[in-house]
Amino acid sequence: MREIIQFRYSKKAGFTGMAVLLIFICLLLTTTIRNYLAHDIVGTVIFGVFAVLFIAVMGLMIVTRLMPAFKGEVALELDENGVKDYIRNIILDWKDVEDIALKPGRSSAMLIFELKFESDFGKTVAISLRWVEGNEMEVYNTVLAYFDEVEGIIREYDTND
Repeated sequence: MREIIQFRYSKKAGFTGMAVLLIFICLLLTTTIRNYLAHDIVGTVIFGVFAVLFIAVMGLMIVTRLMPAFKGEVALELDENGVKDYIRNIILDWKDVEDIALKPGRSSAMLIFELKFESDFGKTVAISLRWVEGNEMEVYNTVLAYFDEVEGIIREYDTND
């Protein structure tokens, strides 16, 4: 039986997301107040609605991302059967995976699982590493090494890089 590897929710990503939302909320609220004081009812309503929406998104982020991070909950898990993404509730069996790649992004990278067949998610499944604690490249290398070990794959690496 292989060791189960778990990656926790990222507190850093949660705080960063909260900071960005707080800045937007403050800007929207100050604009709403200025519009109210200028007796601009339409502007007050429009910016007020957006402020409420951003507050709701922030509440959702606290419940779904920040609280699990503080509780030390697992965001991504590798076991002998497959990979489990607890953030989006996706479970992939290793036997269904053809290959794994890392797709860099502006704010976070994504693990790309190429499947052997067309699934409900499509031929490829992307798992964002934004909310996963740890260095993205290290997470990718760990997932790839685990997959290779389970499937008995021996990769040849180019030493000229």
